[in-house]
Amino acid sequence: MKSLRRNTGRTATTATMQLIAGLLLCGPASTAFALDDGGGRSVFATGAGNRALGLGGAFCAVADDASAAIWNPGGLGWIERKEVQATQTSLFGLGFNEQYAAVVVPDYRYGTASLVIRHFGVGGIESRDGRGVLLGDDLRDSETEIGLGFGRAINPALSVGGVLKMQRHTLADYSGSGYGIDVGLLALPLSLAGVREDGAGLTFGAVVRNLIEPKIRLDQESVPDPAAFRSGLAYRRDAGTGMALLASLDLEKTKHMDSRLHAGVQAELRNLFVLRLGSAAGNLTAGASVLWRDLGMDYQFEDNPLGRIHRIGLAVAFGPVVEESRRAARAAEAAALQDQLEAAFALRNEQQADRLIRDARAALSDGRWEETIDLVETLQVLAPDHAEVAPLASAAWNGQGRAQERAGDLPAAAVAYARALSANPQDAAAAADLERVRRESAALAERDREARERFESGLDAFSLGDLAAARATFTDLLALRPDDRDASVMLERTVDAIKRRAATQLDLTESMLAAGRCDDAATALAEALGLDPTAVSAASLAKRVERCRSAAAAATQAARVATPTQAASPAGTPAAPPLSKAGRRELADLYQRGVQALQDGRNTDAVHYWEMVWSTSADFEDVGDHLLREYLTLGMDKFANGQLEEALGYWERAVRVAPNDQRALGYLERAQRQKQRMESINAGR
Repeated sequence: MKSLRRNTGRTATTATMQLIAGLLLCGPASTAFALDDGGGRSVFATGAGNRALGLGGAFCAVADDASAAIWNPGGLGWIERKEVQATQTSLFGLGFNEQYAAVVVPDYRYGTASLVIRHFGVGGIESRDGRGVLLGDDLRDSETEIGLGFGRAINPALSVGGVLKMQRHTLADYSGSGYGIDVGLLALPLSLAGVREDGAGLTFGAVVRNLIEPKIRLDQESVPDPAAFRSGLAYRRDAGTGMALLASLDLEKTKHMDSRLHAGVQAELRNLFVLRLGSAAGNLTAGASVLWRDLGMDYQFEDNPLGRIHRIGLAVAFGPVVEESRRAARAAEAAALQDQLEAAFALRNEQQADRLIRDARAALSDGRWEETIDLVETLQVLAPDHAEVAPLASAAWNGQGRAQERAGDLPAAAVAYARALSANPQDAAAAADLERVRRESAALAERDREARERFESGLDAFSLGDLAAARATFTDLLALRPDDRDASVMLERTVDAIKRRAATQLDLTESMLAAGRCDDAATALAEALGLDPTAVSAASLAKRVERCRSAAAAATQAARVATPTQAASPAGTPAAPPLSKAGRRELADLYQRGVQALQDGRNTDAVHYWEMVWSTSADFEDVGDHLLREYLTLGMDKFANGQLEEALGYWERAVRVAPNDQRALGYLERAQRQKQRMESINAGR
């Protein structure tokens, strides 16, 4: 009977009004406890929300709907969707009414906010003076509580929260307000103890109501709403056939009052219908809910000493669940990061291409043909579609052709002019120079028509990179004309080019094996053996290719018989064992550190973090795509600076991360060829 406690010492008239109002209010407020709590608790002490009341008020360890701020604000942090609840009740036919509304708004980043409004009121109260003379019968008494709550999950096994609330009491011409704070926690005790990571359906809740007690003074005295401690356990279990069971137990202790026990059970069938039964300190409670999509209609019955109470309310859930919002936000962040990486990659590529073009133009103007060709071939790897590639290549090969012609090496000049014409088929000067050099070579060697056609066919094959055909053609020509010096020189150059090409293919075989691309490794090895059957490392590589294919076949067979969660990882990617929640949190932390490092310009650190993530789970977020771009970019920088070995290392890692990425494969193969070409130049060829 809070009204009486808050107004001790008033006039007899006021005391009489207060007594009548208090007697009426104490019934629904404290149910069976009204007679033994001495009026020491407010009307808000018994809580609200039809689900919770139907369970006998044993909701401290459940607290999973919009009423959580009333029963245990620690539960707010685990609420998954926005929800609104509302209840309107008229009690006992004595003019008493109760209104309750609550809304929760969870946010995956910050936690869950809550607003609760509760109101109790009664009208038609008589007013009498000290002699019992009736002064009026239209006085009203009302109490309102507004609570702002917030809860947040500290980790998957613990959530905490609090509520700042304002209580206001109005009686006749008197009114007053007080402010208080509730705090609570909700936990998975088995998870916290390390027994079960999923908590096994058991939850524990604890809440201190009125940690800071609201104190209201209507006239002369400030009367507090006393602090209370409540703890509880709840256990959920899937009973099969679409049925879920819940049992809950709460123990409540209010200052200066005895402990009270609350218990409840619930059965839910296929998310359509729910039945509840409970006991609030020995008083029977019951309830039922009918669910349809996001709408729920809740009924609650209470066997109150002053009369039976029936409550009907509505609950509406709306919006995506927290995890969906988190995934959508992560997807948006990932898309933005992908765009950022793609833009950075394109910008870096453009900058490298511009630098290579400037260097190539400078080398071309100085007559450094070989250097110009090297720069153009590097440009062809990094930006093969750049508009400057063809003109620069044509000019460089034409210059090389003229230099070879002046040196008297007509076959090499013919090859250079042919490559200039291949780079720019519209280059009439290159076509004329090629024809002239071929005629001069034929005249010097005194070739007849057949020999000339064979020689030119061999030159064309060599220029186009068909080394096997070139070797066969020059070999046949020398069989007919052993004294053809130019044919002998070209055969020697072709054999040397074949050895370099075979070595390149063997290196590519190594790279493909490292990336787990067994078929591509086999193709590269076959080409190497077709060019040079005597290659030193071919035999050992052939055995490795066979082992790679056998392992891939075994993995494919295992995937056919495995469950979806046991399916083998693609070749070349690390196996992904099932991740625990703790493991996923660790990976998420490493992933975000990588993102932050990239945004801070620490690309090497970003790669380091993402490599740790990828080595554990190759399909985590977009880590593979991020690593691919960084590997391509880092390799591009090294390659443009002439550091071929470092570039090859990065691009081999790119192929391991994304075995089917054509850019990585193209970069790798061209870099292998460039490496062999540079080794040839350094050897003096």
